[in-house]
Amino acid sequence: MESILILLRGNSGSGKTTIAKAVQHVFGEEAVLISQDVFRREIFCVKDTPNNLASGLMKEAVLYAKGKVPVVLVEGIYSREKYQDFLDFLMKLFPKKKLVYYFDLSFEETVKRHQTRMQRDYFSEETMRKWWLERDLLFPKGSSEERLIKEGLTIAETVDQIIADHQETRRSD
Repeated sequence: MESILILLRGNSGSGKTTIAKAVQHVFGEEAVLISQDVFRREIFCVKDTPNNLASGLMKEAVLYAKGKVPVVLVEGIYSREKYQDFLDFLMKLFPKKKLVYYFDLSFEETVKRHQTRMQRDYFSEETMRKWWLERDLLFPKGSSEERLIKEGLTIAETVDQIIADHQETRRSD
């Protein structure tokens, strides 16, 4: 079985986890979700630093899932500065069968979305501003390899677009 990678990246509070869980729900047992926060915060309790312990286990989880499930969903901030090795690993492991998305939202929109989350009291707008990465794209602007998720799309519209992109990628076999 050939798996397709769906990578969702963006700033804290942008909606990556919400979308990833909704996409996983659509695919059911045909998808695995590898969430940076789960591995980094819940399994290892490590800081967001380059080559932290969670990175190695995330690589192993991706390797394990590839070929066993049709869809490997990977979501997180995954800043290029800290996770370039992991991101390069993903791009090499899925050279043709990948969908890469970046949540291209304003700081104000991410704060607004953060206020709707259960974790809204875990960190402040000021902390979010310190973490903020402006357009931390993997590919040069305008590259068709990275799709931008813009403000104004509903959860359903975003999920529908990812599902449609997935179906198109499957048909290109």
